[in-house]
This record gives sequence, C-alpha cells and structure tokens, in this order.
Amino acid sequence: MIHLLSSSLHHEELSLPFQLPEAFLQSNQVVAVLTGGTENRFVELVNEGLIDLRKPVYIMVSGQSNSLAASLEILSYIRQHNGIGKVMDKGQSNDVQSAKESVTGVPSEALLESDKPLRLGVIGSPSDWLIASKVDYADVLKNMNITLVDVPIEEVTSLGEVDPGMAGAEAIYLRLKEIIQRYDLQGVTLRCFDLLTTVKNTGCIALSKLNDEGIPAACEGDIPTLLTMMLCKRLTNEPCFQVNPARIQPDGLMLFAHCTLPLRMTEKHEYTTHFESGIGVAIHGDLPTGDYTLVKLSGDMTRLLAEDVTLTRSQFEPNLCRTQVWIQSTPAVSTYFFNDPIANHHILIRGHHATQFKKE
Repeated sequence: MIHLLSSSLHHEELSLPFQLPEAFLQSNQVVAVLTGGTENRFVELVNEGLIDLRKPVYIMVSGQSNSLAASLEILSYIRQHNGIGKVMDKGQSNDVQSAKESVTGVPSEALLESDKPLRLGVIGSPSDWLIASKVDYADVLKNMNITLVDVPIEEVTSLGEVDPGMAGAEAIYLRLKEIIQRYDLQGVTLRCFDLLTTVKNTGCIALSKLNDEGIPAACEGDIPTLLTMMLCKRLTNEPCFQVNPARIQPDGLMLFAHCTLPLRMTEKHEYTTHFESGIGVAIHGDLPTGDYTLVKLSGDMTRLLAEDVTLTRSQFEPNLCRTQVWIQSTPAVSTYFFNDPIANHHILIRGHHATQFKKE
C-alpha cells in the first residue's frame, strides 16, 4: 500500500521516475508525496497508527509541485523522532538501515554569539507543514542572543483585500515596514500563505524588498531559516535566497526554487504569479552563474550545513516555484539531502564562504 499525500493547492498528477520493488510496497510504509504542503498529513498518519516510525519509511517524490521539499521536511521529522527513512531515487541505494551520512558540522559557540541583542519578528505562527522546523525561544535567546517576538498575523491581514497586482504587493511591504518599526525588529519571518485567502496577494515582493534593504526576511514563518539568514548576514553580509530543493541527483547536481529572492542577487528578473496559488505577484529571476554557498542552521542550533557550490544555470518550468537555479555540489551533499537533511528550506548566498562558517 502507498499512502498518497496531495495538497488542494495543487492539481498536477503524480509522475514517478521509477517503480519501487514489490518488497517495499508490501511494507505498508511507503509514502508518495505528490505536492508540497502535505507534511502535516504525514504526522496524522503517524498519529493514526498507519505509519510506524520504528520501521523503515520509504518516501517517493514526483519531481514537481514542491514534492521533494515536502519530502525532506518529512524525512527530517522522522529523524528527529529517532525513526529511519529515505527519500527514494532511482540512482540511490535502497538501504535505509545504513548509518546517517551527513556533511553537517556542529556550530561553535563563537559562531552563534551575537555582539548585541537582536529582536526578530515571527509574524503569525510557522506554517503548519513545517513539522521539523520547531525552535525553543529560550534556547535561541541563550545561544544566539536573539529574542523572538510573536506578532499576530492580523497585523497584516487587517489590510483586507488589496489590489491583486504590484500596488497590493507594495501595500503589504509598507505594512511590514510599519511592524518592523513598531516592534523594533532586525528581521522577520512571515506566515505568508495566510495572505492568499485574506489579503488576496502574496508577501513575495515585500520579503524581497526587505532582504534587498539588508533586513533578513524569511517565508512561511520559518524560524530556523530566519536564524540562518541572520548568521549569513553576520558572517558575510550577503543577501539571502531562501530556496526549496526541487530535484537532487546522486552526483551532487541539484535544482532549487522559490517565489521570492533579493533582486540585487539577480542579473535580470520579471514579475509573475505565485506558484501554488496562481495569484498575486512573485518573482522569476535569473542569477549569475558562479560561486555560491549553501547554508542551513538546525532549529535546535546543534547542526550547521555550509557548503561551497557552483550555480550552473537558471531555468523556468511552470510546475515549480518561479525562480529556479541548478547548483553543482558534491555526492556527499546529495547523500545529506537523501538521508539526513536539516528540514526543507536552505539559504543560498553569493561567493564561497564555507570556511567562515566552519572556523572555530
């Protein structure tokens, strides 16, 4: 039996690149993730006793509609609960019993310390599908000298329905600027999907402009990603592109995508609609090829990925988030994603900076 996970925001049919052996199908522990936004349904399967985390869980992806991104969040959840699982790929070993292989390190205290107290806003709670991206506010204050400030999402949704185009996107940006000033914030993460049904536009432009201004701004209420952005700003002062992994090959070639990014990272861009909803204003940007660094700090601040990578090209497909880039890394990084990733979202910054993150 295969458990199918699909979001109502998507309508594409599952297109799997390969078939699992019959022995796997008989395990009743196979989850086919058709789209993003389905991670909470996996937790429900666990709570209902339909998935047993004491047994291997096989996760199949479709290669589109944020299927891989959701699968990595699910795999991280499994690992956090001492389970074993694997994102299945036709070029990878099918052995889920193997030990964790990871290119992550342990961040030093010196790396986490801030020279001054910071206040970061969490506007709305984290999106429901971020099942492996929880943080302890007290630990963040203790380890990073950062106070997380909860801001009701109603401070944005009270705008009511805005213009569906750029005028509405600008109104959201101006509201976020007001919130940042009122709460004395140095960065924010926004539960942006709530805007789709209330304000009828997206936070993509607002978050892009804030990042361009040097104010770290993350999507989906993702706190670990915002903390990663702050770490990148502190060490490199480079603008941050929050990305979803979309496709990963065993040789280290990876496709990342998202609907917002700092425009100063692009060599050209155009405005389009938000991928999952088809409404509002999102960004399709082409990034210069060359040296970049892939970074992610875990929510408990015990693991850090920092890998020098090469951006080889930008592309556009309609069934993915709007800005799409191919990154060449190493097979070890592919293994990390397939076996023990730090949740879904990662950060891409310009230049090779891995040694700065890894120094003691």
